[in-house]
Amino acid sequence: MQLFPFLDIFAAISLAPFLVNAPLRYMVLVGIVATYLTVMPFIMRRLAKPFMIKTGWLYVLFVSLVGFFAYSHFNEIKYVDRHGERFAQSDYFVIHSQYKRYRWVADSEFVKHFGKVPTMIPIDIDNASSYFGNSDKKLLIVAESWGVARHDSTQKDILAGIYNQTDRLEFIKDGYFDFAGATVEGELRELCLLDVEGGYAFNKVANKEFDNCLPNQLKRMGYHTIGMHGGFSQIYERDFLYPKMGFAETVFAEHHGDKKRCEAFNGICDNELFDIVAESFATHDKNFFYWLTLTSHSHYPRGDIINHRLDCNKHNLPKGDICNNFMLHAQFFDGLGELIKRPEMAGVEVIVVGDHMPPLMMREPIHSHIHWQRVSWLHFKVKA
Repeated sequence: MQLFPFLDIFAAISLAPFLVNAPLRYMVLVGIVATYLTVMPFIMRRLAKPFMIKTGWLYVLFVSLVGFFAYSHFNEIKYVDRHGERFAQSDYFVIHSQYKRYRWVADSEFVKHFGKVPTMIPIDIDNASSYFGNSDKKLLIVAESWGVARHDSTQKDILAGIYNQTDRLEFIKDGYFDFAGATVEGELRELCLLDVEGGYAFNKVANKEFDNCLPNQLKRMGYHTIGMHGGFSQIYERDFLYPKMGFAETVFAEHHGDKKRCEAFNGICDNELFDIVAESFATHDKNFFYWLTLTSHSHYPRGDIINHRLDCNKHNLPKGDICNNFMLHAQFFDGLGELIKRPEMAGVEVIVVGDHMPPLMMREPIHSHIHWQRVSWLHFKVKA
């Protein structure tokens, strides 16, 4: 019997909103684990009855000695020889300690963060939102899991929906910079130039910690500020975080039950939200619109890909996570390209930037297709 390396109770409570709105695959896996943990003790008790005799301790001793010998002599043998960490794929041992694995998970910084009050730390690193000019209409999009394609031709093909419209734009630039962190850390990088340490309980953080965030600054300058995410507001406590950062208006999945859902946390599909962006810019003369996308979240389900323009075979991309991730981003930028054709978007300055590189759960080598721990950015302005 293996031990399921579960989290501590506080982390489990904080992660509950993720599970309730998680993709079906995650729910099924949690259901299987819960069933296993419930049923297995009874099965083991039933199977052990024939051995519950006076000599039963000999069997226990024999199994314990064999296990101790195997672990002490073979615990460093791996069935796959890989160096470094990969998302959810860092343990390739043939024989290893489940207790050590549990402690590794339970003691990881990510898990500890969910039960503790964070410390907000000012940072001086690259971020894309600093490229904004003095436009009255600003659209900042943090694109979920948008990394940097290794080959320029692939990157340009992903962005073709925008680059094919340069006649509509005052300017267009793109680039990338290094970054590693969770999605909320990517948001704090762009919106506040802050890092978070020690926790994610944002509801317990004083409002003054976020006074210098970009939405608060722009709100003091007379901008209407709106923050949108296709997921549910409880995840990462965004229902507390967004108002603290300065958003006067917020849009989350629970506000639009009529819109089509995609697999990522049962959130609203990104292509369902373009109308909300256009309506906001049509309504407000000075407007800062922030959008954290969702549909391109791991595990990049093919069922959410409705635009197949990007040809993975043309770019020699392996099937699976990398191909699907790139296709989802090409799909989004094609949709964004359609959005900027609308008259409501005239004069809008747009920045799109990745939150972090995409987590990739695949056995094939990835470095020949994507840069490690880098995020892309795109900056352009629609002609007035």
